[in-house]
Amino acid sequence: MSLFRTIICPDANVDLARQLCALEAGGAGMLISGLSADGAAPATHYISSGECPPLIVQFCPVQTWEQQDGVWVMTGSTPGDAQAVYDAAQAAEPPVQCTLAEIAVLFASADITEQDPWVALGRLGLQLVQESMA
Repeated sequence: MSLFRTIICPDANVDLARQLCALEAGGAGMLISGLSADGAAPATHYISSGECPPLIVQFCPVQTWEQQDGVWVMTGSTPGDAQAVYDAAQAAEPPVQCTLAEIAVLFASADITEQDPWVALGRLGLQLVQESMA
């Protein structure tokens, strides 16, 4: 099983996603690179890409996308295990303050794939937010 994932999370859910990622060693500091449609602030999404902690790979959803006649089509998905992530969050010291429903919403809103990050960004029409030099 590949531990590589590209995770793109909407701004509205990123705080919870960061807390859940940090439940395992190597997960702290994920989802800090901002994204937007035009590359200008404010960020509407955040991205992390690379080797992920096993909790993320084992229990989070993942989608498979392919281009068909120039159009991206989801060709597969696994739903993830929101209950297992919730149980891990509640067992943490201190526990992550969240509900099972909030994790389900996070899972439904996140784009999690094994795609190269640049391919995923193109598919979603997002760019890295560029910091102003002024």
